[in-house]
Amino acid sequence: MRIAIASDHAGYQLKMLLLNRLAAEPDVSLVDLGTNAPTPPVDYPDYARAAAEAVVRGDADRAIMVCGSGAGACIAADKVPGARAFYAGDTYTAHQGVEHDDGNVLCLGERVTGPELAVEIARAYIRAQFSDQERHRRRVGKIAAIEAESNFPIEALLRNGQSIWLDTISREMVTSGELRGLAWNDRVAGVTSNPTIFEKAMGHGAEYEAPARRLAEQGKSAEEIYWALAIEDIQGAADILRATYELTNGCDGYVSLECAPAVATDTQATIAQAADLWTRLNRPNVMIKIPATPEGVPAIEASIASGVNINVTLMFSVQLYEEVAHAYIKGLQRFFGGREPRNLAHSSTRRPAPMSVASLFVSRVDTLVDKLLGEKIAADGEGSRLESLLGQAAIANARLAYARFQQIFSGSEWKTLASRGAQVQRPLWASTSTKNPRYRDVRYVEDLVGPDTVNTMPPATLEAVRDHGHITRSVDTPEALEKARRVMQELKAVGIDMDAVTLQLQHEGVKSFADSYDQLIHTLEQRRQALARA
Repeated sequence: MRIAIASDHAGYQLKMLLLNRLAAEPDVSLVDLGTNAPTPPVDYPDYARAAAEAVVRGDADRAIMVCGSGAGACIAADKVPGARAFYAGDTYTAHQGVEHDDGNVLCLGERVTGPELAVEIARAYIRAQFSDQERHRRRVGKIAAIEAESNFPIEALLRNGQSIWLDTISREMVTSGELRGLAWNDRVAGVTSNPTIFEKAMGHGAEYEAPARRLAEQGKSAEEIYWALAIEDIQGAADILRATYELTNGCDGYVSLECAPAVATDTQATIAQAADLWTRLNRPNVMIKIPATPEGVPAIEASIASGVNINVTLMFSVQLYEEVAHAYIKGLQRFFGGREPRNLAHSSTRRPAPMSVASLFVSRVDTLVDKLLGEKIAADGEGSRLESLLGQAAIANARLAYARFQQIFSGSEWKTLASRGAQVQRPLWASTSTKNPRYRDVRYVEDLVGPDTVNTMPPATLEAVRDHGHITRSVDTPEALEKARRVMQELKAVGIDMDAVTLQLQHEGVKSFADSYDQLIHTLEQRRQALARA
């Protein structure tokens, strides 16, 4: 057994004693990690970290860290993921800390434990073995889960059944290897796009200059140039995520392209464009985005029925979510019925039925509700009650939608479809960047974690989650649902009409995407004319 031993200046004398006395232990080799003298003073976290990391890396089987009291060493060592440090002031604790808790870093205090007792504690620690009994493995597993939630937030999201999709795309991201790195290093399993995202990319990205020139020289209009460039980007991203699609058996690895905003209020035009984009993209791991407008919902059903993967977008209300979920189920029933005039299912799809996600927008709900609450606070001064509702509506709304998801996709109607291989229409949390700087920047991730969900994050939010996200199942706990219902009741009581809020947000969303689309086409037209003159 390899034992790493370290100390700060306050534990130096005991460390040297341990090195001398434990050398006689059979089958034990010792590694001295410092400090190497009782003066000058040094910082215990540096040596506790070195000892803990030696164990985690596999350079040592266990470690012993000595400081003045043992407390600081224990606190520091336990910050290293994979370290299970504990303080022992007696031989029983030293033995049990390994046998029951699989402890791997023993912390001792030179100023609080006599030298002979400290040697006996260290011997008990070295000689102990983890029992490997089921109850002990279960408890150590729970310790590891707590650690993962704090130190490995990306892995914790996946373990809780949530997929990470990226809420941006650009040609440079596809061609530079950035997306490939995000897929393999950060487990990004999907990409979404919309006119606003493409306006930012195509309107300002130099990488689009040459392909736009080529298309302009072919006599293409600005709109034709947009669709050609967008389809190339989506295809490139889909090809990168094809491995994810294959590895997840068609559950992830999707890239989404949105129908033109102009067709959002025309059912037949939406159906036709969804089919056209699906055919032109010619990839099994793409989704066509259709907004959940009154005209869009029947188009969603018809598109699913014909075998097209659909990302339903611009949803804000629980009621609308229910309509969309039932449209998906009806579309699948038609698809399996085989009576549709055409079946557009891709020949290389991994699933027996089309896939879909239902995108519920989150942070925008708080933005509008907080504005309305702010106006009420300014008008009538009912401060405490109204202020307590700030920043509460969006999470509550999403949690209640998830509760309906669980109900809809557990009934007999759904089970019949599931038996034929249909996959649930996962809720996708969209607009999850935090707009209000007073709120935690990862709140729309941390508070909406649960099985069969997708969170589509902009890069800054993904980075924030990776850096300091604390992940645990949060979307459907009894406490979470009770709070969600209470928030909605209180919002109604103070005069906030959530039906009006969500309808306004949908209208604004459609208009925002239409404005971005128009601006993009205008920019591309300017480029086209300049290229034509050149």
